[in-house]
Parts: sequence; structure tokens; C-alpha cells
Amino acid sequence: MTLGTSTPDIDVRCDKVAAPTKPGCVFSEYKPTWVMNFKKYPAAVAHAWLIQSKLPNHPGSKTADKPMKYLPQASKNAHNRNPRDNGYVICPKDSDGKSWARVHGNPDTTLLPEIKPKDVPSCDEFAYAATYNSGGMPASMGGLNEVSSGDECVQTYATRAKQGEWHLYDDTRQGAPTWKEVCGRSAMSSWLNSGSMAGFPGNFAAAGKYHLLDEDEYWVSFPQFGHCDAGKATVKCTVPKP
Repeated sequence: MTLGTSTPDIDVRCDKVAAPTKPGCVFSEYKPTWVMNFKKYPAAVAHAWLIQSKLPNHPGSKTADKPMKYLPQASKNAHNRNPRDNGYVICPKDSDGKSWARVHGNPDTTLLPEIKPKDVPSCDEFAYAATYNSGGMPASMGGLNEVSSGDECVQTYATRAKQGEWHLYDDTRQGAPTWKEVCGRSAMSSWLNSGSMAGFPGNFAAAGKYHLLDEDEYWVSFPQFGHCDAGKATVKCTVPKP
């Protein structure tokens, strides 16, 4: 249902699709901006910034006018597509059920057992699995960047040089990136990976906040990286601790 004037910028959309117990309204043309938590999860944020800034499809970039398109859970999107299925394309499990990161991730990936005692290597993808921008989203379902495997993505890993100092490196066991790829895959601590998006479903996309529905668009911003130059063939940037 749309209420308001005929001016698109102030059209109001009211529904209870996002959460039946929490009906709400939003300005339908407004695109909110998601900012990841750099202070707690620097390596995950660095990966997302690199892929958005360096690759030609610039997923989620407001500067490039390439918004993310939200893919909610299967029962709430037009294609009955589980976002996890996108993730399994980029970060597949082996036949024995072991994750890609555990088996194939770079061995120099730093884990954080002092924070999460059972921390394990995890596979981080960008664009996010819960988007139509994901490399795992089929083009036949509106996917914007379909690939057949995460092997086609830029390959990186996150390692900690010392307390408070993280590095995101190219995985040199693979071919060097061409920077024509459309997705990124990075091995990193499960604590870093899972925590970096923890606030998205409950706070950002939820009915109580921006009330995102199927194919709703939003931006992803990395303010701490504003001084970094992704235009060079070799990308190097130091971001001070906040």
C-alpha cells in the first residue's frame, strides 16, 4: 500500500511483511546506508571496502550509483531463494560437510580463541549473500553478478600482525586478481565474519528500523577508508585504529 502525494521522494509504504507483529511505514524511495563496525571487525570491513572500491561492479557504492538489492528469507522473496544458497555457491561445503574456509582457506588466517574459544576459519563473501548482488544469486532470479563458483572471486585472507593490527592480504596460492572479478571471497576468523553483520538483520533491515523488503535498495559505506586509493594496481592503505 502506498500513501502520500504523487511525488516519489515522499511516497510512504506501509506493510507488515517484514514482521507481521510489527507493521510499519517507510519512505519508499529512501535508500538507507549500512555502515559496518570497523572498530570491532576491521578485517571484515577492509574486505568489503576493497571489493566495493576496486571491482567494476562496485556493489553497494553510492558514489558509483550501484546500490545493494536486499534478498530477504526465502518465504519473503519472489523467487523462494534462501540467501544461504547464495553463500554455498561462493563458500561451498565439502562432501564431508566441512566448510570451504576450514579446508581451503589460507593457513595464515588468524583465529581468535581468546575471544571465541572454539573459533574456526570462516568464509566471508562480498557482496553479501542476502543480496541480489551476490555472486551466488542466479541471473534467472534477478542476480546481478552470477558466477558458477567462488573460485571466480578475488581471493584474500585476514591475518593479525600484532594486537590491534590486522592485515588483509591477497592469497598468493591462487592466481593474482585481474580486478575484473565481480565478487570477493576471504578467509577470516568466524568471530570477525559473523560479528561484522550481527547488527544488520535485527537493527538495520528489521521492521523497527528501515523495514527492508524484497529488492529494496540500500548503500554500504566505509567512512574510515575515505582517504584510501583503490585506483592503483596494487592497493595499499593503512587505516588508523579508532
